[in-house]
Amino acid sequence: MSKQLSFDDARPNKAARLAEIKQNRTPIRLLLDSVYDQRNIGGLFRTADASRLAEIVLYNCPFDSKNRKFKKTARSTFQYVPHRILADENDLHIYAQEHQIVCLEYTSKSTILSETSLSLPLTLVLGNEQRGVSQTLLDLSAQSVHLPMMGMQSSLNVCTAGSIAIYELLRRIS
Repeated sequence: MSKQLSFDDARPNKAARLAEIKQNRTPIRLLLDSVYDQRNIGGLFRTADASRLAEIVLYNCPFDSKNRKFKKTARSTFQYVPHRILADENDLHIYAQEHQIVCLEYTSKSTILSETSLSLPLTLVLGNEQRGVSQTLLDLSAQSVHLPMMGMQSSLNVCTAGSIAIYELLRRIS
């Protein structure tokens, strides 16, 4: 019979684990474009921690690390996940010149993520909960990918979609 492991069982030496994580991050960054719900941002911090993402980049997000909803969903991952805020569109353009940008957005030219050839490192862009990825970021991107939607709706919750996409990318590099 198997036994569920506690955090301490799974991570007996926390300091060594943190050092290992800092040295072995995946070559994937996550750029949040105008994501406003603190629960979605917190959930994506959890996914970024679980998948050892290189960084979360916040652009036009009303990010508040002290927000109760953020803290409840992010838990302690805010301490471990590298992150930064791009202050304005000029910073965004500079970032785009230095990083390959791939938008997770259903567009007239997007392809299904699992069928798309991508090279690493890359920055995966997730858009606003209602409007999706901004035209500015679509214009700065190398390409757009989407998840297949087999029901009536054309999109998933941003945290859910981002998590699926991140794990599809991880599956490819493992």
